[in-house]
Formats: sequence, structure tokens, C-alpha cells
Amino acid sequence: INGEAYQMKQVFINLLKNAMEAMNHGGNIYIHVQTYDREARISVQDEGCGMTEEQINALGKPFYTTKETGTGLGYMITQNIIHNHGGAISVESILEQGTTFTVSIPTIITPEEPIM
Repeated sequence: INGEAYQMKQVFINLLKNAMEAMNHGGNIYIHVQTYDREARISVQDEGCGMTEEQINALGKPFYTTKETGTGLGYMITQNIIHNHGGAISVESILEQGTTFTVSIPTIITPEEPIM
């Protein structure tokens, strides 16, 4: 992918930190990477408490948080970084089973070598 390294690092720090904080009693975090012709998909999946549909719909609103000490800005910043890199982020969640955030970002398209 073509992107600002510091910003992309911030995206995955935010997603991993949120996944860890969602698992009060421990659990696993899985990172899946898939590549396609023009897109890479990176998923961060936790075994945490999950979220309701209302909570999912409120994600990205400034100062919305489900944490006692959260600012509600991390996901909004993550969304903006991904959007500025031409990508998208989606979320799937099941209560008491966990949440998966998937970042889809364009891959670099390398022109084919001319045939001589």
C-alpha cells in the first residue's frame, strides 16, 4: 500500500488497543490479511464483549465512548486516516463473542513491463 507510515501505524495501534480493552477477562486477538487485485484487507478480531447495533452506529461520533476513561476520538481519527488513504473501515460484532474491524485500503498498482 502507499501511505503515511506514522498514520497507518496509528490506525493499527488504535484498533489493537481497543481490542485489548474490550477483553476484560483475557482472550485472543486475531489479525487477518487478504490481498486482492487492487485492495488489501486487514482485519483485527477480538474475543471481547462485543457491541450492540446502537453502539456500532454511534462509532465515529466525536466524544462517543463506551470506556470509562476514553475520549471517543480514537475511532474517528482512525476513520479519517483510512478515508484520507482512499480506504474504508467496517465493523462486525456479536455481543459476548467479539468484534472485527476490517480496514480495506487500495494497493499500489505497478504498471506491467512493456514487452520488447
